[in-house]
Amino acid sequence: MAYFTAVLVPDGGGWRAVDVDVQAGSPEELGDVLRGAADEDGGEAVAVLEREDEWFALVRAGGDGRGEDDVRVFVSDAVAAGSSRFAELFAELPAADAGLRRPGPAGAEEPDEPADLDDGDGGDEGADDGAGDEPDVADLAAPAVPEEDVWAGDPHLLEDLGCPAPVLLRLSASGADPAEATAEVGELLGFADVLESLR
Repeated sequence: MAYFTAVLVPDGGGWRAVDVDVQAGSPEELGDVLRGAADEDGGEAVAVLEREDEWFALVRAGGDGRGEDDVRVFVSDAVAAGSSRFAELFAELPAADAGLRRPGPAGAEEPDEPADLDDGDGGDEGADDGAGDEPDVADLAAPAVPEEDVWAGDPHLLEDLGCPAPVLLRLSASGADPAEATAEVGELLGFADVLESLR
């Protein structure tokens, strides 16, 4: 399985690719490479990394008013990426935040509170309406999404550019092809065509 990497920097109202060899290393080391790729001091750059059929990652250096030394990373599957040649990049990332839940299937609503099956009066009242059917335990189960989040890092790293955290979490949860996932991110940020031209 092959790797794909690209580095993009803002260019007026759009983005352009820069010819940078993205080597394995720590976030700080890659951040130095990305800042070196930007034209101006304090500029910013975004790296796109993919492992075919397995995972995608996004790295951002600078921008968002966080200081030129800031490097932010998101990886869709830290478990798989942890055995890749870029493992050092993801080694110390915070694991999936329990406060950021994976979105359910498209169009799905948050489940209601489970019904109280005991109405307290021994309850035959209203039995005719339900025809005596007992609720199926499966109907009360959580939405059919993986129980364990495997993404890691900062899903908010591109929010100010137009890609909110729920999009990255959805793409991570859906098992989307990494190239399709980063193409969707590119559509939101405006570099999809540039990214496609590099493949």
